[in-house]
Amino acid sequence: MTIQTSIDKNTLGKIIGFILFIASTLSAANIIEKISPLQTVRIAYVKVNSSYAGKPVNWKIFTYTIDETNGVYAVVGDTLTGTGDSVKVLLIKYASKYTYYKIFALSEADNDSLELQVFSKGSMQKYLYRSPIFPTKPIPVHIFLPGGFSVNSPVVVAMHGVDRNGYNYGLSWTDFATANNWVVLAPEFNSIDWPSDAYALGNMFTGNDGAGSLNPKEKWSFTFVSDIERTMCRGLGIKDSSYTLWGHSAGGQFVHRMILFGYDSLIRRAIPANSGWYTAPDSMIVYPWGTKHTLLSITSKHLLDFASRDMVIMRGTADTIRDSNLNTDPLSDAQGRNRYQRAGYFFQKGKDLSPNLKWKMIDVVGSGHEYQKMAIAAGQYLSSLTGVSRSTNVIPLRPTFQCYPNPFNPSTEIIFSVERASHVSVNIYNILGQEIQTIVNEYLIPGEYRERFNGSSLSDGIYFCVLKKDNFSSTIKLLLVK
Repeated sequence: MTIQTSIDKNTLGKIIGFILFIASTLSAANIIEKISPLQTVRIAYVKVNSSYAGKPVNWKIFTYTIDETNGVYAVVGDTLTGTGDSVKVLLIKYASKYTYYKIFALSEADNDSLELQVFSKGSMQKYLYRSPIFPTKPIPVHIFLPGGFSVNSPVVVAMHGVDRNGYNYGLSWTDFATANNWVVLAPEFNSIDWPSDAYALGNMFTGNDGAGSLNPKEKWSFTFVSDIERTMCRGLGIKDSSYTLWGHSAGGQFVHRMILFGYDSLIRRAIPANSGWYTAPDSMIVYPWGTKHTLLSITSKHLLDFASRDMVIMRGTADTIRDSNLNTDPLSDAQGRNRYQRAGYFFQKGKDLSPNLKWKMIDVVGSGHEYQKMAIAAGQYLSSLTGVSRSTNVIPLRPTFQCYPNPFNPSTEIIFSVERASHVSVNIYNILGQEIQTIVNEYLIPGEYRERFNGSSLSDGIYFCVLKKDNFSSTIKLLLVK
């Protein structure tokens, strides 16, 4: 029997209702051997459980789609039927449509059903997440499964900025995901259901900037991201549901506040990039610029736990423009005049909080407020953790270390390259071996760096510039001539 290839939602509901009515006259049973409800394009073999092996089982399978743009339902293709212990189903993903397969199994007086949603590998697609807390506020999740996807693939969750462009943010990770076999999940919180504070500040309060009452945690947007990640990992059958949480701009704000207020133990590492402003781990500063609020119970232990999280603060060295999206109120400006300075302020707050700070600060040389470049840099950092980098965006660098001019008066430029992400130090010593100035002492990602050494306050003579990275050390003799 062929079902019409395009029908409205009401007609589809009647068809589904009729099938369920027939099934309801039988007893619900555990006939089908369960498989992951989220599947990739393939031939799937759906089998009965061992207790039904050899019994007469009748199968009915039909496919329906929902248009990702306008929500129109349609039943596509033929209703398939079969008998026996298993049925073979060709799973196809229809372009720009949520694609589902509904499978029914009937055995004498028993019935069972299974619904599968299908995704293709190698392209961005959508999953529609619905929370029972806000059933009228579905959250589209842009998902990318690499060609080599398996149940062992790691996961990165990418949080968008003020433009609410989850698709583009997810797309910025696809080169890395393809090369390194990662799954990308990019939720999209629209500005109607999730206006400013409901997104970047986690929907913690009923009003803006901590006004009103404190929402229960199940209404926090942080909680929904945790549940989205768990839902997708369970649905895809991914074995390790821990994940990397990355966000840029307003997404970076979301990330660091989720770690502070809505920490999820499955977050392996957090990477906030180019945040516009920060909630500092400081109980003397009023929320949301700090943690001081009569409705928040943030203890010293809570803040020390925050300092112990694996968090990498990334900032573009050219993200220094005070654009229209940058908060310029007095408390935000107290953190710095631009995003680059404010990231430094936040990192210093962490160092002031704990001598055992686990955070890292990474400068992305030459990057402005550009999520694509920051995503590439984050991917390079993640690749460096395993010692394997196959990203097509990584350009192999020729090792560089030089100072120009030399001799100099009063300053010289120190130029050096970093071939793999590592801790790097550049220090200046006098002829007696005494350290007189630290030029660089931080964790850097691959790239070429330029720093200036100013000797105007020093006497002329011989100095030494020492570069250390990984297990490598190199020294350049400098001559200051006045």
